[in-house]
Amino acid sequence: MPKVAKTKENLKKCQCRNCPSYTIGCKMKNYPLNFIRMIDGLDNLEHFEGMFCAYGTSNCIEENRGCLCDDCEVFRENNLKRDEYCLPTQKAAFRCRGAQCRA
Repeated sequence: MPKVAKTKENLKKCQCRNCPSYTIGCKMKNYPLNFIRMIDGLDNLEHFEGMFCAYGTSNCIEENRGCLCDDCEVFRENNLKRDEYCLPTQKAAFRCRGAQCRA
């Protein structure tokens, strides 16, 4: 898998914060820490709640409610092939609810 650069430029293009699987509860829970991490710099972080193709799976998302990876500029620019980078493999395989879900 291509390595996605952990940059503020990529974060601005990232669609993870708009993803239906990244609920308002996840956003509210993670906003303070994400804000502090953005100020400190993204490049040396091991985990960040966003840009999951670069940082790995979410610690908050528990259900696949849809995926925006195909619509994401970061996804296209890095020639990524799969979606649902936010979910652990076993959860990504679960059927989700909602009109945008892929199963």
